[in-house]
Amino acid sequence: MTTLGTVGRPASPYIRTLACLSLTAGTWVLTGCFSAPAVDRPILTQADDRRPIPEPQEETDGQWALWDGTDKMVFYRIGQLFNLGRSFRTVGTWIGLADPMEAQNIDAFGDVPDSTWFTNRHGRTRLSSDELTGGPTTDNGAPDMAGPWTAISAKESLGSTPGFVIQDAKGDVYLLKFDPPLHPEMTTASEMISSRFLHAAGYAVPEHYLVNVDPKRILVGPKAKFRGRYHVPRQMTDDDLAAIMKRVPHRPNGTIRAMASKFLPGIPKGPFLYVGRRPDDLNDRIRHENRRELRGFRVIAAFLNHTDTKAANALDMYDPAAKHLRHYLIDFSSTLGADNADPQLTRFGNEYFLDFGTIGRSLIEAGFYVKPWEIPMRMEYPAVGYFESEHFDPVRWRPTYPNPAFLQATARDGYWGAKIVTSFTDEDIDTIVHTGGFTDPRAERYVADVLKARRDTIGRYYFNLVNPLERFALVDTVPSKQALIFENLALSRGYAPTKTAVYRYTMQRYVRTGFDREVIPVVHIIDAPRILLSPSLVQTLRLQLDQAEDPAKDRSVASIQIQTSYDGGRHWSNGVTAYLRFNPEVGRFHLIGLDRET
Repeated sequence: MTTLGTVGRPASPYIRTLACLSLTAGTWVLTGCFSAPAVDRPILTQADDRRPIPEPQEETDGQWALWDGTDKMVFYRIGQLFNLGRSFRTVGTWIGLADPMEAQNIDAFGDVPDSTWFTNRHGRTRLSSDELTGGPTTDNGAPDMAGPWTAISAKESLGSTPGFVIQDAKGDVYLLKFDPPLHPEMTTASEMISSRFLHAAGYAVPEHYLVNVDPKRILVGPKAKFRGRYHVPRQMTDDDLAAIMKRVPHRPNGTIRAMASKFLPGIPKGPFLYVGRRPDDLNDRIRHENRRELRGFRVIAAFLNHTDTKAANALDMYDPAAKHLRHYLIDFSSTLGADNADPQLTRFGNEYFLDFGTIGRSLIEAGFYVKPWEIPMRMEYPAVGYFESEHFDPVRWRPTYPNPAFLQATARDGYWGAKIVTSFTDEDIDTIVHTGGFTDPRAERYVADVLKARRDTIGRYYFNLVNPLERFALVDTVPSKQALIFENLALSRGYAPTKTAVYRYTMQRYVRTGFDREVIPVVHIIDAPRILLSPSLVQTLRLQLDQAEDPAKDRSVASIQIQTSYDGGRHWSNGVTAYLRFNPEVGRFHLIGLDRET
C-alpha cells in the first residue's frame, strides 16, 4: 500500500530552539529558526510593491551570461559553504533539529499575493480555453501583416537562435526568432507553448505571436545595426539580412515561419537576479531567493524542461507613468526539447553544465556509474527535439546553471509549484500545445503526452510529500452551526493511491504559550472532507474571552489539525492545520490561515 506523507515529523519547537541556540552561539539565532506561523502572517491578496520610485539604473551584472553561469556554478556554491548561518541550518535540517528557511513573502494560507512579480491565474481561478490560447497577447498586439517590416538591428541577445528586431507599419517593435534548418518548428513552438504555460501559471511574460512572413517584406532600416563575428556593432546591410535568411528553413511557398515577440512596455532596466535585492528599488524588500514564486518556479521549470533560467533571461521594466518596476521572464527557446538553435542534450535537465555531484559519483564508482540519460535516446520528431518523461525526476531535475532561488526551495515551495502544474488538465495541456503550430499532428500529440506524464510525476511526488488539502471554507449547516470543508487534491486530481480516504482531526484552542488540547482531547475520524464545529468549541472560546483581562487583545483562535489515510487508518500523512478565529458578537468562526507539516 502506498502511503501519503512518509516524511518524518519535525522535532519539537523546544528541541529546535535549543538546537538553534547551541549551533550558533551568536546573534544569528536572532534571525529566526522558525517561519512565522499562520496566525501571525497577514491575509493578503495584493502586495504593496507598486509605490512610485525614482527611475532605477540599468542592472548589468546578470547580462553577462558566461560570467553569470560561471559564478553560479563555482563561486556562489563555494560562498554558500562559508555562509555559517546557512550551513548550520542545513546541518540542523539534516538531523531533524531545525526547519529550513521558508519563503518570506507568503500570506496566512502559504500562497503568494499578487504583485509586480506574480499574478495568481490558473492555479486559483481556471482560465478558459481562449484565455489559455491567447496567453499574454492583446487584441492589437500582433504585428501588422499587410505593410512592410523594417529591420532595426540583428538580435543583440546572448542566445544562439537566428533572428533580428523589426518595426511594423503600426510602429510596434518585435524580436523575430526563427527555427534551425534541421529542426523546423522546434524553437518557435517551444517559445509559443512555454510562454502560454508560464502566463497561465502567473508570471509576466512577453506577447508571443506565430507568423509566416515573406522575406521580401523585410527591409533594412537606414539606421539598422548589426553585430558581426566579434560582436562589434556596425551598419546592417542587405547582405546581412540575406545571410540570416539563409540560415532558416523556408516553406514551399517561400515564406518563413517565425515567432514575433513584442517588445515589453516601459523602459528596460536589465535583468533581475535570483539572489539578493535590487538596491535602487525601494519596493524590493524581500531577497529574491526567498520569494516563493521564484523558488516554486523550479517545479514549473522542471515541468517545461526550462533549463536556461539564468538572470539574462529575466528583465525588469520601469513603468514611467506608474513609476515602479515590473519583473518579467523572457526567452523560452531552451524549453521542452529545444536548446536555442539545437535540440536539448539529454543531460540537460538532469545535471548542471558543471555538476560536481555527478562528477564525484563517477570518480568514486570508477566509471561504472551509468547515468540513465546517458543511454542513447531516440529523437521521435525533429520538430520537438529531445523531450521525454521516462527518466524525468522532479527532485533530480536541474537547470543548466545553478539557480540560487531553486537551491533554497523547500518542500512547501515545491508543493506550491506542484499545485499550479497539476491545475492543468489534459484538455488544458492539449489546448496550449496546439498553439505551437506543429504541422505534424503526431508531434503535437507527443509533446502533449510528455507534458501530461511529467505533470503526473510531479503531482504524485509532491502530493505524497505534503498533505494536499486545499480550498478550505466554512459553511452553514443548521442554524448557529458551521462546518469546515476542504478538497483533497490527491483524490480530485488523480494522484492518490486509492479512490477513497479517511481523515482524522484534533481541535485545540489558542493560549498565550501556543495551543492546548482542552477543547476536544480525543481524535476524531471521518470519511468525508467535512468537519462539524462542535458546540463545546464555541463554549470554550466564549469562556476564554469572558475570563480574559483584555478581551480585545485576546486571540480567540482555534486550530484543527487534519491528517489523511488511504489504507483505513494504518498509515497517516503529515498534518494540515486550519486556524479559525471566533467572533463572539455574531457567534461565528472565520478562517484565518493554514500551516502544513513537511
